[in-house]
Amino acid sequence: MDTEQLKTELDENGFVVIQDLISSADADRMARRLMDLVSRQPNADLQVQGLRGVLNYDDQDIFLPLITNSAYLELAGHLLGPDFQLAEARAIWIKPGAPAGGFHADAPVGWFPKHGLPVPDACFMINSIWMLTDFSLENGATQLIPFSQHSRRAPDPEVNYKHFVTAEGPAGSIVIFHGSIWHRGGANLTQDRQRVAVSVPFHAHWMDPIAGGWHLLKRSVRDRMQPQIQQPCRRVVED
Repeated sequence: MDTEQLKTELDENGFVVIQDLISSADADRMARRLMDLVSRQPNADLQVQGLRGVLNYDDQDIFLPLITNSAYLELAGHLLGPDFQLAEARAIWIKPGAPAGGFHADAPVGWFPKHGLPVPDACFMINSIWMLTDFSLENGATQLIPFSQHSRRAPDPEVNYKHFVTAEGPAGSIVIFHGSIWHRGGANLTQDRQRVAVSVPFHAHWMDPIAGGWHLLKRSVRDRMQPQIQQPCRRVVED
């Protein structure tokens, strides 16, 4: 893995895809556990499902490789500088027949145009989508508009953006992207192929995670972790 090449692609294109960063067996185990958890939630029949605060569940240890991967951490430090913090870990399940989402930039980019302000030229956060199942154009893989992180604005919801790239890869891969890049979940056009992922964003140490609307770790969960895992999890909520 050429880390310097990945940093260049991240700076210029706004995203990178790294295949097979965890084993397909581990990815499958995580996907099955998440589908079980999500299936117990209200509105479990919806075509697009999410589960916030994945690490706050009792068996969160199986998901820790998603926040401790050294390649991802190095790229996060490249964009955010030292002492960046975990925002949350969120499960995303796009079922067969689900429509595409809308293009957006991650929090807090949308806050600025909402209040008539220009978006600062700064990286507030870096995000990732861990592919726990195979990702393809047909089953709703993440779609991104390269270079849009340089626009310093949010996408127009009335525009049908066509020039996007689909982040495809086998289970165990990851797409890592600048939080300001315009992206969305694609449509799952299949009849029987699930698209399951975990989003793991990190934010700059100077950001207020509450303003970002993220679901932080519970203090009791954080305090059970090993010291090296606690470091990027200093922002917590009380139980």
